[in-house]
Amino acid sequence: MPVFNEAVSIRRNLAIILAAVDDESDIELIAVDDGSTDATSLELARAARDDPRIRPLYFTRNFGKEAAIHAGLVASKGACAIVLDADLQHPPALIPEMLRHWRSGFAVVECVKVDRGDESWLARVYAQSFYWMFRHFAGMDLRNHSDYKLLDRAVVELYHALPERRRFFRGLIHWAGYPTARIPFEVAERELGASRWSRLRLLRYAIDNLTSFSSLPLHLITALGFMTLALGVLIGFNSLYQKFMGVALDGFTTVNLLLIIIGGSLMIALGIIGHYLGRLYDEIKGRPPYLLKPPPREDA
Repeated sequence: MPVFNEAVSIRRNLAIILAAVDDESDIELIAVDDGSTDATSLELARAARDDPRIRPLYFTRNFGKEAAIHAGLVASKGACAIVLDADLQHPPALIPEMLRHWRSGFAVVECVKVDRGDESWLARVYAQSFYWMFRHFAGMDLRNHSDYKLLDRAVVELYHALPERRRFFRGLIHWAGYPTARIPFEVAERELGASRWSRLRLLRYAIDNLTSFSSLPLHLITALGFMTLALGVLIGFNSLYQKFMGVALDGFTTVNLLLIIIGGSLMIALGIIGHYLGRLYDEIKGRPPYLLKPPPREDA
């Protein structure tokens, strides 16, 4: 369970989640503090002292939700692992049903949104645009998918073995293609606090995830080049036609138009190439996706 700046509600939420699995005798709840800047780490440490089923991990700084999911799965020891959010927007009451599907033979059990909850129209447009692009660019339909998933130990081990350092959990599990059961759910409203995701951060997250699974934007550069060439040829033919017809030309207009089109196309192309080069650079460096630190002390 990734946790970030949830000091106000984390102990209450942990109790609600654990109450949903009271019938399970052998369970651990791994809460990964993703570099919170409030008292979340202290609250997790206190909760772990009160309940031995809670096992907190602490990042040295904010590495992001994907890194927190990765760290939690690496630390997990059970025959299966469930990933869920700390804010209770993933209903803990579904956990017993997820376990029943897993025991019936499914390697993955994922909860699929039937309603996105209290989202603004702009957030819905963002989400729909991302899933449309992911479906057409990467060939994977992730509409209404969530990170609320149960993974069999074999799937967890596969996730460990994948070499990527910057990961997209939903995409990688879908890509793996294991037998999957789906459970519909409605996203609950946050009872306390607000989402920590800004529009800019969501946009960056979407671009990173899209380019993790598709090289199509690189191929679009070729199409962009052909379109620019075709437009330039048309303008060239029009200029020659006007010259032969003896029509006076405003040369500056034509030249400026060509410069704008060609310059803009080149900058877009360089931006796309630069993004992929940046991803290669991050992978080649080989730095760990997250760093852990010791638990906090009460007197710190």
